[in-house]
Amino acid sequence: MLTNELNTPESRRLLKVVDEMREILHHEKISLPHIVVVGDQSVGKSSVLEALSGVQLPRAQNICTRCPLELRLKNIPSTETEYATIRCENMAEIRINNFLDIMDKVTDCTVQLAGANMNVSSKPIYLTVYKKDIQADLTLIDLPGITRNPIGEQSKTIYEDIVELIEHYIEPPTAIVLHVIPSSVDFTTSESIQLAKETDPHCERQLIAVSKIDKYDKGIGEKLQGIGPGSMALKLGCVAVLNRTQEEIDQNIPFDEMRRREQQFFRSHKAFEDVSEQYLGSEQLVKRLASIHISWT
Repeated sequence: MLTNELNTPESRRLLKVVDEMREILHHEKISLPHIVVVGDQSVGKSSVLEALSGVQLPRAQNICTRCPLELRLKNIPSTETEYATIRCENMAEIRINNFLDIMDKVTDCTVQLAGANMNVSSKPIYLTVYKKDIQADLTLIDLPGITRNPIGEQSKTIYEDIVELIEHYIEPPTAIVLHVIPSSVDFTTSESIQLAKETDPHCERQLIAVSKIDKYDKGIGEKLQGIGPGSMALKLGCVAVLNRTQEEIDQNIPFDEMRRREQQFFRSHKAFEDVSEQYLGSEQLVKRLASIHISWT
């Protein structure tokens, strides 16, 4: 678990103020510290965000995130009732008492903002989750995955639209960029990495959530530590996360059970026996993100 230093009342109040100010200044050319989640289509972004938040988000074969989704995670005392709220432009805030309804509500907001034809919108959705098992208050902005070929009624410029949206969020020097990249992929070839290096050439404000870690290749231990072929020497480093399988999704395996399975996975595979725990697991990723966010705010 996190130390109290990373989730003090002062740090939580500061994050709340920054969230409120960022929302007010959304249309202005003023940027506040924020963590942006980027990656190619179908790299496991939804799974990583689910592991961090403990709630299920929309999934699809094609683009499942079509608007910026500002996901605000709030820890609450064990005596309080868990719930979420969601709102977007032209849609009043609603309270969600059953977390299983979150997927449908996010989809409703997405259709409201971006339409039903799989195009994207720059208008954000604000989803706030109040849960007892959230390690630390944290805000993440999830952006559409990079897709290169339009399908159906999608705009012919869907690729350019998504890249423009990503560049808008990652360009400010106050942006922390969380790339989601599968373990078997050469990190240096990731398009989101290439985009971020245009404004952060020394990779000082980027880190990687390594998804689909069960599909790892030989040398994954070194790769996580920024050593060897296909690795990236990022100042903020890498953390591997175990995605839920489709069977686990279908069985609605609880997220606390998934965290136990994740820990067991890293303990039981020799490839990770000499890798420091700071590189392994969703709890470590939360710890890393919370620490970075506090130091940048």
